[in-house]
Amino acid sequence: MPKSISRQVRIVLAAVLFCCGLRAESLKSFWPAAGPSSFREALEEGIGFSFTYEGQRAGPVLPGDWTASTAGTTTTSYRHASGLVAVREVRVWPEFAAVEYTVKFRNEGRENSGSVSQVNAMDLGFAGGVVDGASVVSSGGGLAEEVYPPATFSIRRSYPGPMTPVNGRVTLGTSGGRSSNKDLPFFFIENQRRSEGMFVALGWPGQWSATVRADHNRGTLLVRGGMPDLNIRLGPGEEISGPRILLGAYSGKLDAGVNRLRRLIRTQYAPRLGGREFLPIATYDHWWNIDVHFDEQLLRQLAGSAASIGQEYFLLDAGWYTGIDASGDFGTGVGNWEEIDRVKFPNGLGAFADYVRSKGLKFGLWFEPERVAKGSLLARQHPDWVLWLPNQNYGVLDYGRSEVQRWVCALFDRYIREFGIRYIRHDSNIGPLAYWDAADKPDRRGMHQIRHIEGLYRVLDWIRERHPETVLEGCASGGRRIDLESARRFHTFWISDHTADPHNVRFHLAGLNHFLPGSYQYVCYTLPLPSQKDFQPLPVGFQSMFGGAFGTGGRIDLWPQAMKAQAKKHVEVHKKLRRFLMADYYPLAVQSRDLDAWEAWQFHDPSTGEGFVQAFRLEPGEAWHDFSLKALDPRKNYRLTDPYTGRTTTASGRRLMNEGLRFQLGKLESQLWLYSTLTEPTASR
Repeated sequence: MPKSISRQVRIVLAAVLFCCGLRAESLKSFWPAAGPSSFREALEEGIGFSFTYEGQRAGPVLPGDWTASTAGTTTTSYRHASGLVAVREVRVWPEFAAVEYTVKFRNEGRENSGSVSQVNAMDLGFAGGVVDGASVVSSGGGLAEEVYPPATFSIRRSYPGPMTPVNGRVTLGTSGGRSSNKDLPFFFIENQRRSEGMFVALGWPGQWSATVRADHNRGTLLVRGGMPDLNIRLGPGEEISGPRILLGAYSGKLDAGVNRLRRLIRTQYAPRLGGREFLPIATYDHWWNIDVHFDEQLLRQLAGSAASIGQEYFLLDAGWYTGIDASGDFGTGVGNWEEIDRVKFPNGLGAFADYVRSKGLKFGLWFEPERVAKGSLLARQHPDWVLWLPNQNYGVLDYGRSEVQRWVCALFDRYIREFGIRYIRHDSNIGPLAYWDAADKPDRRGMHQIRHIEGLYRVLDWIRERHPETVLEGCASGGRRIDLESARRFHTFWISDHTADPHNVRFHLAGLNHFLPGSYQYVCYTLPLPSQKDFQPLPVGFQSMFGGAFGTGGRIDLWPQAMKAQAKKHVEVHKKLRRFLMADYYPLAVQSRDLDAWEAWQFHDPSTGEGFVQAFRLEPGEAWHDFSLKALDPRKNYRLTDPYTGRTTTASGRRLMNEGLRFQLGKLESQLWLYSTLTEPTASR
């Protein structure tokens, strides 16, 4: 038999055997059911990923020259005769109808492997008619547009070929090597006709892409994604990791998928703080309207003001080190982490940290360890540790080197212990992809990115294990590095550098709450701007922050006493409701695209029947609006309490859900109600 025909026979035979009995290899066999799911049932048999090896496509069904073996119940190895092994590791959560998996490639041969390329860490096909009526609900990433409405965390519903039998596709991704620098790597695929859907999340803090393609000719929906442009030959014993994929099914409307995902993230991914669940905290950040122009005397004034309005953490942002140039560019000193600015801190940083603690605040500090300025101490001492590009003033610290990882860990360890740091802002203000790509050899394309991300994981995991009481905040020129793996390691994210406009902040929170609990969503009230000479604070400005971890920033020492008193009251109210930000989220109005609108959101704890509902009147003509609450018990009565005035009212769950709760407000006003069930007889309405 000719060799080419023999190979074709083996491929067909492998496919037949796969579909007929090799259930241990099929990703579908791991995906648990929590009730009927068209998407789970429609998933075609396959390993869940695909790649090209030595010019031959492998996966989702493998050719016959690959063999499969299992270790335990969750690890499957796929071996090629050359010694290359693809190892898929799976975790399942039956209560969430969810499965997570990741793939590693390892060369167990004695020689260099063939070329591994075109890797789709996720390669899934869905048949069974789910393609008809399917749509993709996705979000913009954590950018910083100074326009309204922003693309940042803007919820979008896209239909691949909705009206005619064409093969449409939805493409998502990022740019520059930070995971949410364009789109957020979380999305839903929903079939509204069937009232069912699935959520998808990617864990990879670097470059990624994903496509959802409707193939109407085959009646299938194809979902693919991963790290693009990979082309690597592995040396003997060498192994590389890849993106982590999370899939989960749900029945019902989008709210059902949103809250199943939020519960999963909260219980299985969110890092704990000192063994306790991490709730939203109140953090003051000095940066806004101050930048690097500060001294210890000013910072002491700010710490006193922050404590007086109920803040819990004081974050000393960029500018505490030497090397900042005359223009005030904080970046020119990154890499001088061993040189504290003694002009700003004549008594050392420890004296100021002690003062912060004397005010009842926990001390936090900003770092940007992955970027290195030319001429900095780190660049001079270890030039071989830095990836450079021609004519650039900054390089990328090569986290793929074990000695770099040890150095970064030692740096954080010393600062945390010496200064009692309980909050770290871990920033990243450089797009690393071009640096990684330039450093790669032609047959090792993608290796620097992979090794950097693996090193980043090791550093962050080490810090959290060594210092479990210290909060780690992920920042990347705002919220440009938010993904599943980052959510596993950071307690919270700075979600956008455009925090001045409360309308934009409220828009951001309304979007991001579709994917992550409120503890991850750090925002700051930073008004007034220096140009706002006759500023009059509106309560709605503070209250627009209530959907996330509400903090403050800037020259709060200059706030009039009345404004400080107002801020203190808002912080007190937020502390009463913040536990509900970890619970279920219901947007009661569409994410507004203009200011001629009413907006509202509801956060509900199904385990206790408690929660809060908040409405905003922007600039519409209508003075009142009825919002129907969700997830209440129609048989029970509820007490609603205004946390500002203490005023209470009661209503039945049936009435609140069917007729709605009426809000009557002036323009640019907000109202908030905390609610709980009453231990009274069953409601009649």
